[in-house]
Amino acid sequence: MRKMLMITAAVFLSLAVFAQQKKVTGTVVDKSSRMPLAGVTIQSKKDKIATDSAGMFALNADIGDVLQFSFVGMKPASVKITNASGSLDVELEAAANDLNQIVVTGYTTQRKQDLTGAVAVVDMAPVKNNSSGNTMQALQGRVAGLYIEKDGSPNGSNSRILIRGANTLGNNDPLYIIDGIATTRPEVFQNMDPASIASVQVLKDASAESIYGARASNGVIIVTTKSGGNTNGKVNFELNSSIASQSEKSMRFKMLNSLDRGKALWQASVNDRQDPTGGYGDIYGFDWNNDFDKPVLNGVTVKPFVGGDLNTPAGNTDWQNVMYKKGLVTNTSLTVSAGNKNSSLEMNIGYLKNTGMLRFTGYKRLSGSINAITRSFNDKVTFGLNLRVANSDETLTARDLGGASTTFLAVTLAPTIPVYQKDGSTYAGELGAGYSDRNN
Repeated sequence: MRKMLMITAAVFLSLAVFAQQKKVTGTVVDKSSRMPLAGVTIQSKKDKIATDSAGMFALNADIGDVLQFSFVGMKPASVKITNASGSLDVELEAAANDLNQIVVTGYTTQRKQDLTGAVAVVDMAPVKNNSSGNTMQALQGRVAGLYIEKDGSPNGSNSRILIRGANTLGNNDPLYIIDGIATTRPEVFQNMDPASIASVQVLKDASAESIYGARASNGVIIVTTKSGGNTNGKVNFELNSSIASQSEKSMRFKMLNSLDRGKALWQASVNDRQDPTGGYGDIYGFDWNNDFDKPVLNGVTVKPFVGGDLNTPAGNTDWQNVMYKKGLVTNTSLTVSAGNKNSSLEMNIGYLKNTGMLRFTGYKRLSGSINAITRSFNDKVTFGLNLRVANSDETLTARDLGGASTTFLAVTLAPTIPVYQKDGSTYAGELGAGYSDRNN
């Protein structure tokens, strides 16, 4: 009896499972052209097939199962199977892709898939809120083959873009085309507010010369700014504000202190079989066995005063700590836009302040722009205004009397030189024997 009940239950269970399945058939077509699509992948929980040359398919699916349709270049689709599902007619839409991007090339626009030259289109979304405030530096790492040289100034005023490398002995700057206006001055591009830029295209190869001539031999950067747009008469406000802290500590060199530097100078002199006292006796006292074949150093002492000046006691200075500090960057931008189907207006004002990581450097910039456009006579006549102004104030990185930059001196200046005189009246290190370069 028990065996009979088990058999009966198994039969009813198999019938229930069978009842939950059905054969699903259908056709997959392109929504725009209505042409059948061959090779579309269709996947259920238990099965995976592809459409035939006529776009048709057939597979077994459970009631409630969701069929997934996928095809290269098309948006994926999904269909839920119900008891009422009969023959399915599935339409797939073409997916937007990079090849359909409209690229500005010279005096016209083209689809990216129609171009034969090397063109890069920059994604402006992550650049827009970059805290550096420097549009040029914000492109670093976002375009293959584009290299940005930077210096230590707060806004990188001497930075430049290299697209095709240092291929000449003269100027290697690319040509910038900003709303149709050509310039080779990188600071014009640097001073633009990223929030006001609509698109940036980089023309990399020599074919750009056929459009712009010899000036394009180093590549071309085409910048198009925003001009409002159709807001149905409404006024849109957009405020972007950021604050960032910058530090170079992770990049610092590990420096010798005053005593370890004396040991290194002793070793260097002995290696050259020279008396260390003759070269550095005004700074250090060396206690050693005076045997160049088997030299033994017993100890090194630092002379208590620089050049014997009682007002200049010897220091133990880490010049990197002295010269660098945390830099704060504040960047605020306000954009106002309005427009309708015939006219549009966009105004932008921005303020940037960078206190700099190197002491006695800093950068402030106030910028503004107005873009306006209006069309009349059935779009046959277009009037526009493109006004862009910027006022900046920068304290550049200083150099010593010999022309060496302070960033270089931060790792070469002797640690035995103190920052200030003992009485604090002046900076120390101006006088004293035993030093070749000691500009503080």
